[in-house]
Amino acid sequence: MPNAKRCFVISPIGQPASDVREEADAVFDFIIEPALRQLDIEAVRADKFAEPGLITEQMIAAILDYDLCIADLSGNNPNVLYELALAQAAERPVVLLKRFGEAIPFDVKDYRLLEYDLKPRSMKTDRWIPALKEQVQKVLAAGYRAPKLLRGRSISHSDGIHSYLINARSEEFGEAPRYHEVVQRAGEYCYLMGISLKVWGGDDGHRVLQELVRRPEPIHIKVLIMDAEHPGLPTMINSRLPAQDIDAIRLQTARMARYFAGYAEESKRFEFRTLREGLPHFQLIVTDRTALVLQYMLSRGTHESPLQQLPAGSPLHRAFKEEFETLWALNGA
Repeated sequence: MPNAKRCFVISPIGQPASDVREEADAVFDFIIEPALRQLDIEAVRADKFAEPGLITEQMIAAILDYDLCIADLSGNNPNVLYELALAQAAERPVVLLKRFGEAIPFDVKDYRLLEYDLKPRSMKTDRWIPALKEQVQKVLAAGYRAPKLLRGRSISHSDGIHSYLINARSEEFGEAPRYHEVVQRAGEYCYLMGISLKVWGGDDGHRVLQELVRRPEPIHIKVLIMDAEHPGLPTMINSRLPAQDIDAIRLQTARMARYFAGYAEESKRFEFRTLREGLPHFQLIVTDRTALVLQYMLSRGTHESPLQQLPAGSPLHRAFKEEFETLWALNGA
């Protein structure tokens, strides 16, 4: 489901073959996942992350980036309560679950709560699937606003629905496959901008771009990279840093220009331009779901530079999309 919404499932997990894991898997497999599948929403639990990397960082990113969270409070697991606190502080849409008869250590009157059991009759009749589906639809409704946990001291955007994540170093976000995943999840459009965007010239990048241009659903792809002869290109390069040789970068940029131009010749949904006027101060991916902004800095390479993750609909997402569109128009034929 490349364009599906995603739900991060906050749940006790436990060790493999433990009673905790067995019950967590039952709730996930027979209640959560079927309910979300009917809504075309992908359910993801921390132990099911596809990408390698630090689980804590991926978990925080999922809480802030995914469309909603479902938290199972059964057992009063401290990790669940910690992750739920992050989601509540960031004012994310959250649905709470708990086993019938269990007490919970805080007031949940402001949150959607579903009590369930795993009795054979309940499982056989799919008793809890429509109930959970209804709760999810309510927190994803256009007029829904998550309760304010911090009462005026929110760490999310002031409108209560937009949360931003900033990595001090882009390598904290992950390697190329994470960027590929962002592009794969694009729906109506995908805009790419940078000096050369060499990461898209590798086998995996080529495969992802091929998937986009061959996708049956319509999508508009625009790519904007530096012209190899742009007079400002040398000013963006610090020759004292590794792999920052201006002649090599010019050759690389020219090669990538031919590469992207080939896509534009093959597909009407793919447009490509070189940037001859203006300067890109950041590497950019903008889709109708999110934006990734990787700051260009003279003092460090891109893997050490700050990276912003901005959800669609937020003021910052709009600002960087407008910056791309301005540079795109400025460098028209």
